[in-house]
Amino acid sequence: MKKDKKIKLISSVVLSTKKFNKIKKSKNSSFEITSEKIIITAKIAELKKRIQFILSLMCDFSTEIGIRICDENEMLSSNTYYRGKNYPTDVLSFPYSDDLPNESEYSYLGDILICLPVCYNQAKKARVTISQELEKMIIHGIVHLKGFDHERNKSAWKVMTHLEQNLQNELQKEMGKANWCKAILSSK
Repeated sequence: MKKDKKIKLISSVVLSTKKFNKIKKSKNSSFEITSEKIIITAKIAELKKRIQFILSLMCDFSTEIGIRICDENEMLSSNTYYRGKNYPTDVLSFPYSDDLPNESEYSYLGDILICLPVCYNQAKKARVTISQELEKMIIHGIVHLKGFDHERNKSAWKVMTHLEQNLQNELQKEMGKANWCKAILSSK
C-alpha cells in the first residue's frame, strides 16, 4: 500500500527575490505572487493534489519535494552557477540524493526551481495556460529528480519526453486539465 506523498511548496512561504514585491495569501488556500511584470494567483490545495498524483505514479514511498518560483535574475544566476549556461531557463532540478531509499523509507527527492517569466512566455508561445505550462515544468522537474536526464543523448531525451507526456496524460485523465492558477500582466 502506498503512503501519502508529502508536498512542501517553498514558493507559498518564501520568495527571496527583489522582483517579487508581494505575496498575498487568502483564506481559501490560494496565494498571489506579484512581480514587476506578472501577477499569478494559485490554488495551493489543487496544486498539491495534482503533484501528489504525479508522485504516486513515480514513487512507491513517502516523498517530499520543494518547489520555488523565481524571477529571471535568480534563474540566470542559478543556471550560470550550476550549469555554466548564461541565460535564464524554465526549470532546474536539484536532487537531494542519488541513492533513493527502499519503499519502506521516507524520501526528500529534492528541489525544483521554476522561472515564472520564462514559463509565462513559453505558455503564450505554445498557446497553453500558465497552469499547464507550470505543471509541465513541475513534471519535468520531478522526472529529473527521479534520475532521468534528457541531455545525455537523443535516446535519453526520447525516453524522458515520452514519460513526461504519459504523466501529463494520466494526470489529465484523472483530474482534468490544469486550471489551478491564473496569470495577468501587471499594469506597472
